[in-house]
Amino acid sequence: MKFDMGQAWTDAVALLSKNRDLVVILAAVFLFLPSLALGVLAPTTELEAIMEVNPDGFQEAAAAYAAESWPYMLAYLLFSFVGTLAILALLGRQQRPTVGEAIAIGFKTLVPYLLASLITGLIVGFVVAVLVAIGSIAGAAAAALLGFVAFFAVVFLFFRLILIGPIMAIDEVLNPIRAIGRSWNLVKGNTRYVAAFMILLWIALIVLSIVGGMIFGVIGALAPAGSIATWVTALFEALIGAIGSAVFLAVYAAIHRQLSSGAPEQVSKTFE
Repeated sequence: MKFDMGQAWTDAVALLSKNRDLVVILAAVFLFLPSLALGVLAPTTELEAIMEVNPDGFQEAAAAYAAESWPYMLAYLLFSFVGTLAILALLGRQQRPTVGEAIAIGFKTLVPYLLASLITGLIVGFVVAVLVAIGSIAGAAAAALLGFVAFFAVVFLFFRLILIGPIMAIDEVLNPIRAIGRSWNLVKGNTRYVAAFMILLWIALIVLSIVGGMIFGVIGALAPAGSIATWVTALFEALIGAIGSAVFLAVYAAIHRQLSSGAPEQVSKTFE
């Protein structure tokens, strides 16, 4: 079936409207608060200042930041992954789970999802490494061409495997290989439409973030330097991140619902 962008957006809005209260709770606990805590406990303001003043020293500063802040970053990632999977389960399952059941699904799906992410990362890394190796042998012109090929290959794989999370959280496919194969099959034939739809949404989110950043920038400029400015920045980033994530998760659930309508559960002939 051909992917319908308008229907996907209508379904996403309907899913958010129907589950608004529960999504707000999950997004606040697992997306907003962890992001706010990360922004306050491990702010990136010094990194941004170094990037502006001394770009050559940014890499060293970033390494130092990661070495010091990795526990906060790890906790943020784990919380956000659980929240993401919980919200997907809440939005996509025919029998809507309670908040507690959705959180339990998020924790249950976390490790398989991380494994699937690792496998996809390895696949993407392998493809890029092969193309880079060929380019290094073939010469400068071929290397530049293969660089573009590698970029588009990564983009293609990203959109082709974009439904791994929904498949695991909604369809309860906890085998990473099966989840990857099912995503590959569901998006097959609609990759360009899904990519165009998601890119348009990203552009809209970027525009809204810029407008919101201007408003919060004025507030931050009026606030005294130090902790208050840090809190304002962290609050804005956490709020925009949580709202944007909730919208995109609803879109993922809507895409999954549309493309999986009538699709067989068993994945066969996956990479044909």
